[in-house]
Amino acid sequence: MIYRNLVGDYGTDYLLTHPGRGDVSGTGLTWHELVRLADSPSSTAEGVEDTAARLLLLLPLLTDSDVSESVPARLSAALTSVGAPQETTFSTAKHLLTHLTRRSRHDPAWASPLSGS
Repeated sequence: MIYRNLVGDYGTDYLLTHPGRGDVSGTGLTWHELVRLADSPSSTAEGVEDTAARLLLLLPLLTDSDVSESVPARLSAALTSVGAPQETTFSTAKHLLTHLTRRSRHDPAWASPLSGS
């Protein structure tokens, strides 16, 4: 992960490399790849070993638009594990997944200034 904080050029870049080859990939991860990486910390390497924290750190790399119905529950559990309020984690997980998978999502509880509500 590369965090850019230059004037007029800020953001986060994610570059994936393959161990042993060093090649850089601009593609993201499927949910299964993301979970495999999150759940398999190396005991010999430096870095975050907590699987919930790893899952959340890797989440911006998700490009899989077809995730199973069990994914929001797993993400919600990870959010709760790192201290997010339990009563909001499931809806937060669904919003994050909607954004990351670039799906449209309609929540009838949200008021819209365009509809006059």
